[in-house]
Amino acid sequence: MLDMYRLMLESRRVDDRMFALNRQGRAPFVVGSSGHEAVQVASAFALDRDKDWVLPYYRDMGVALAWGMSLKDIFMAVFARADDGFSGGRQLPNHWSDRDLRVFTQSSCIGTQYPHAVGIAKALQIMGEDAVVAVFGGEGSTSEGDWHEAVNFAGIHRLPVVFITENNQYAISVPSSDGVAGSISERGPGYGMHGRRIDGNDALEVYRTVKDAVDRARRGEGPSLIEAETYRYYAHTSDDDDRLYRSREEVEEWRRQDPVVTMKQYLIEERLLSEAEEKRINQEVTDVVMAAVEKSESAPAPDDPYSHVYARLIDPGPAATVPEPAVQGPIINLITAINRSLHDVMETHPETVVFGEDVAGKKGGVFKATEGLTDRFGEGRCFNTPISESLIAGLAVGMGATKLRPIAEIQFADYIHPAFDQLVSEAARISYRSNGVWTCPIVVRVPFGGGIHGALYHSQSIEAYYAHVPGLKVVVPSNPADFKGLLTTAAEDPDPVMILEPKKLYRLVKGPYPEGEWRVPLGKASIRRNGDDLTILTYGAMVHFTMEAIPALEELGISAEVIDLRSLRPLDWPTIEASVKKTSRVLIVHEDNEFVGYGAELAAQIADKAFEWLDAPIRRYALGEVPAFPYAQELEDMLYPNPEGIIRHAQELAKY
Repeated sequence: MLDMYRLMLESRRVDDRMFALNRQGRAPFVVGSSGHEAVQVASAFALDRDKDWVLPYYRDMGVALAWGMSLKDIFMAVFARADDGFSGGRQLPNHWSDRDLRVFTQSSCIGTQYPHAVGIAKALQIMGEDAVVAVFGGEGSTSEGDWHEAVNFAGIHRLPVVFITENNQYAISVPSSDGVAGSISERGPGYGMHGRRIDGNDALEVYRTVKDAVDRARRGEGPSLIEAETYRYYAHTSDDDDRLYRSREEVEEWRRQDPVVTMKQYLIEERLLSEAEEKRINQEVTDVVMAAVEKSESAPAPDDPYSHVYARLIDPGPAATVPEPAVQGPIINLITAINRSLHDVMETHPETVVFGEDVAGKKGGVFKATEGLTDRFGEGRCFNTPISESLIAGLAVGMGATKLRPIAEIQFADYIHPAFDQLVSEAARISYRSNGVWTCPIVVRVPFGGGIHGALYHSQSIEAYYAHVPGLKVVVPSNPADFKGLLTTAAEDPDPVMILEPKKLYRLVKGPYPEGEWRVPLGKASIRRNGDDLTILTYGAMVHFTMEAIPALEELGISAEVIDLRSLRPLDWPTIEASVKKTSRVLIVHEDNEFVGYGAELAAQIADKAFEWLDAPIRRYALGEVPAFPYAQELEDMLYPNPEGIIRHAQELAKY
């Protein structure tokens, strides 16, 4: 209890010092945690620091200190120094991260930590490890969809996770009466878990409650939801003026329940804290805080904003100049190749797990891509999720923080949008925001594209959204051999890789499936046909339509070089550049919208880097100004790029 009190006092002193530094103009931005000390420190004491995981949120100074993070690192982050141990000056202060202590890197996005926590907990369950995950957040975060998706999944799978809600009555300026319907803790039974509401200013009650939840989780009895009532004494951050939305009387009323003072009084009354001991602790805390400030403020500033965007940079190497040699193997269609590839990868890499909507059991996915995986590898390695796309992506991020390598399926690209934040704000930034300490080795499989009579919500092309994002790798296989090779490489890559699968080709296209070990490097295009008159850059289903157009172009006397990009990010620029220098004309073909589609970036790159080699404007053939392909076959046929359209565009370009 003395250690608990010391850490609570240290948390308060750090908070006071940070705000003082901000007022002095020495720290540009700080986040307050005063008032939360009891729930934070006592919760950490109820866990096992040698094996459990914690996912604090940015107000959890007490958790950070009680879990063993150094004061020096904390103040290095306040001053945005290079070696802060959290992000190397890339994130705001109080964004905790420590791989050795099992504190997963945290972002500023509200609620995104919850799917990560259940992903870690699911991985621990699969691996049979005797560890528990504690995840923290304010009451405002329980309004986020990620919170609901995460607690639902935790309840379904009886995961070893404890959700600790620090209800400090305000989400910035929004009072809990305007942000929370009913009781947070009473939601617990509705999600299949214990729910408990406690006094978050009473450290001993917090300890007993969290310890009980942790013990229950460790026994395999599932998750718990704890709502700890508390109050923040300072403004939301140094940029907030809390006088605008709460009264001095309200703050003073809560200060009468100050958890640090309450703990001290208890220790004095129980004769556990003498006056001399209190003075000694006070002086020691003051000294260590001041020493940490002095050491941190003078530390070197960061000087490299470009490092660690990717955990593994891809060098495409020299330009490809000739078509790749023929692949040997049985002739199968693309969907069969996807299924076999998943079997092969899961056989070769026992750390891989597959999950998504309808992927497990007899269904095996709506396209049968995952058929047989549950029977072969068991429910622990191939399991279903609820209809929760953000959860699926966030679950993958959390599992990727452990020893597992997740392969997540989003059923249709059209429904990936709820997962946008988890993919763009979380997965893509894990390496960068942790200064290279954490990686995100996940694969996300996504059927995409039109040409299947799928209408507005089963025909979308999403590549431009995700290829735009540094930190993500995006590939598009166009044949069975490439799928196997790209999946194998992606499953071994430390960065998040999105595999976009052209639905149009699932059963339309057949090709040889290579037996045994087979890899296709990320960032490497393939020349499908050599030519001299113009270059056609394409990917996915359009590769096959382009190859269908080649005989007609030859009859017209047009020699076209066809490059299957395969990898949209990273891009094989050397191969593109070499082809442009040879042909001096470029046609880009894809089925996404032309305006701000992926082809627009290709055109910009060529215009910027190879303009002097061009003899004609860069042309694009893509979807026009409609949201997606309509349902009526006649309408879809009018819009969907086809061999005839490729011939027409190539002919016009050749004549320029």
